[in-house]
Parts: sequence; C-alpha cells; structure tokens
Amino acid sequence: MDIDPNEIVTVELRWDNDGLPETYSRDITRRRLGDLLLQLDDMTDTTTAAAQEDVA
Repeated sequence: MDIDPNEIVTVELRWDNDGLPETYSRDITRRRLGDLLLQLDDMTDTTTAAAQEDVA
C-alpha cells in the first residue's frame, strides 16, 4: 500500500479552555503533516535538553 504525500488530511486539535471546549481544525497534505510532526519532535528534544540543564 502506497501513501500519497499530497493527499489532503484533516488535523484537529482539541483542548479545554476554562470549561469551554475549543477545536482547531485544518486540512493539510500528508507531507506538511510529516514536516509539522518533525518540528514538534525537534521542539521536544530542545525542551528536554533545556530542562536537564536547569536540573544540573
């Protein structure tokens, strides 16, 4: 099964905003979704490294 990187997918983020549910929804390509996930992964690495420096 081949995945089309140009296929459009819907991404939804949901969170509770002081008791009021909020939803953020966007249609993006699978390629862009992959790029965003890699950026989040890099941000996690940076945050983890900074937290470890603060402890030391």
